[in-house]
Amino acid sequence: MAADLRAAVTTLLTTAWAVSRRAAVRQFDEASREPRRAQEEWLARASSSLSESARGVALGLSGATSLEDFRHRAPLVTWDELAPFVERIANGEPRVLTTDPVLVFERTSGSTSLPKRVPYTQGLLDDFSAATAPWLDDLFRHFPSMFRTRQYWSVSPAARAPETTPSGLRVGFEDDTEYFGPATRLAMKQLMAVPSSVARSRDIETWRDETLLHLLEAEDLGFISIWNPSFLTVILEALVSRWTSLEARLTMRRRAALQASLDRHGGLNAEVLWPSLQLVSCWTDGWASEAVPALRQSFPRTPFQGKGLLATEGVVSFPLWGVPAPVAAVTSHLLEFEALDDSGRPARFVDELREGAAYSPIITTRGGLVRYRLPDVVRCVGKWRALPLLRFEGRLDKTSDLRGEKLSAVVVEAALRRVLRDVPVDFVLVAPSLTPSPHYALFLDTVASEADCERVCATLETAFLEEHHYRYCRELGQLAPLTLHRVHDGRRRWSSVMQARGLKLGDVKPSAFDILPGWEVHLAGTGAAQASDHAEWSG
Repeated sequence: MAADLRAAVTTLLTTAWAVSRRAAVRQFDEASREPRRAQEEWLARASSSLSESARGVALGLSGATSLEDFRHRAPLVTWDELAPFVERIANGEPRVLTTDPVLVFERTSGSTSLPKRVPYTQGLLDDFSAATAPWLDDLFRHFPSMFRTRQYWSVSPAARAPETTPSGLRVGFEDDTEYFGPATRLAMKQLMAVPSSVARSRDIETWRDETLLHLLEAEDLGFISIWNPSFLTVILEALVSRWTSLEARLTMRRRAALQASLDRHGGLNAEVLWPSLQLVSCWTDGWASEAVPALRQSFPRTPFQGKGLLATEGVVSFPLWGVPAPVAAVTSHLLEFEALDDSGRPARFVDELREGAAYSPIITTRGGLVRYRLPDVVRCVGKWRALPLLRFEGRLDKTSDLRGEKLSAVVVEAALRRVLRDVPVDFVLVAPSLTPSPHYALFLDTVASEADCERVCATLETAFLEEHHYRYCRELGQLAPLTLHRVHDGRRRWSSVMQARGLKLGDVKPSAFDILPGWEVHLAGTGAAQASDHAEWSG
């Protein structure tokens, strides 16, 4: 009877959820055919809240009569230029970047820079929904039964302590569903396999065990949405190592069903544990693509869908099923794009992108960020209707400059993709080293031969030498050649260091470049692999 009641409630809520999405879906459908008009309409809606703020008045935004006039009045800005305004908001001053009240701050993950506190207004939350609604509606049409199963969403970092600004504004959402509209929140709360209270655990071990326990009990798990694919790999590895203690805490019915299923299949397998699973949503572009194959071993028959570029500050793109790359989130914010190969001309609007070119996105949001440069790189790889398809390629804000070489993450990771194309690698990292003299070090965790590793190192050095500043420093003797270090258990050791820097599990963005030296110490030694003495995972 309880199961029938739950099914009836779920059906009712998902129906209400579908109805609530209709306006946003219709708006996006129209915008996908006339993106310039959609952007003009967005600016008209947002104009008063932005132009009547303290910064908007100072810039004279109220007089802007067109997209071109708006960008003429508002300069491009980085976070460093916005930080003083955000600090004023944090200290309690109203109407600084927007006239809308700030509801909460959310921290960026800070994988490549110091964390930032992004102010969230209701308008910004509505604009996030303008992207998530058509994305979820598209999934509903292609996987209708998936929305009658339970789901696992990992949106915010787990196990973080409560935090407020000096004026008492909350930092961090208490519940991952706060990113969504009211009807979506109600439906998601009913469908969530892991209660939001688990993410509020202050101890990471408690959070991990409780997450695993709820996932194991969710025999009808149908959808997993995470960010970093290695996050789920780590979760599954913990499930193996903690299997005996977790199994003992399961309900008798679920424990018996699992045991029978495991006996039939001869070991732990994600698709055996969750036979109703229909889709895994995670990062698949940029360096995250290197972590996808390991996760696919656990889900060999389950479809994967890559996420678009959804930053804490705003949405640039989102995926649609069957479309080869994410589409521009044209109804969410005012989007502009700075061409990386033509920095002399003005930023392009969304309908002006050239296929094959790489761009850095610029967003104006109803959270008060006006013409804010996101330190990301996307490449236009085609069009869907009149919208550009945008594939994420890397970051711009991670540059190492020991001796004037200006070596960036985008350059390093692009070179690594080329030189590692035919080399099986479990972990790779390039980072600066200061001893015995300044140089860069290549750390490889691979079964490849020593000769192959030496070849990779030499080829990578050649690729770096194509960069003018790096070559100049090498020619002057300011930098020594790239060195090779074979490492073991590199991914786990790297993740431990990033968490020690203050980042949370699941919020550590995949990267093969770090601007801080000292990795020889962190990655040295052989170390024992994590033992799985109670169970064995079969991929």
